[in-house]
Amino acid sequence: MHKITLLCVGKVNVDWIAEGCRDYLGRLKRQALVEVHELSASKEKDPERQKKDESLRLISAMAKHKGDAVVLDEKGERMTSREFATLLSQCFDSGTPMEFVIGGAYGLTEDVRKAARAVVRLSDMTFTHEMSRLILLEQIYRAAEIIKGSGYHH
Repeated sequence: MHKITLLCVGKVNVDWIAEGCRDYLGRLKRQALVEVHELSASKEKDPERQKKDESLRLISAMAKHKGDAVVLDEKGERMTSREFATLLSQCFDSGTPMEFVIGGAYGLTEDVRKAARAVVRLSDMTFTHEMSRLILLEQIYRAAEIIKGSGYHH
């Protein structure tokens, strides 16, 4: 079974988003072992210090999991759902665990981006980290269904 880890700064505090995340995590159980690791948001007041603190902790967590890291970032590559499925399939075929990284409110440092196999954006629009997690889980599920050849993605 494929292993996927989500490394996320912050918790999901909105009930309907948390419910959506649980729904997709439940759906994904049939295709992959998905774990969510939440890192607490930095208590630094300065946005740059907060970004650096969170990024250092994410890099440390990425090193522990030793998977192919895909960082979500507004500066990342645009991908269609089918292109994302191809990326997921390549990682699955190699047998390497995957990590998806979602930063905090002020984003990520360049060091986090450099530590990743790929840097992708969910959209040209900006979402909260909570919404990003829900959208990412849906896209991972969609990609798994595309790989499987189901009718979920038309």
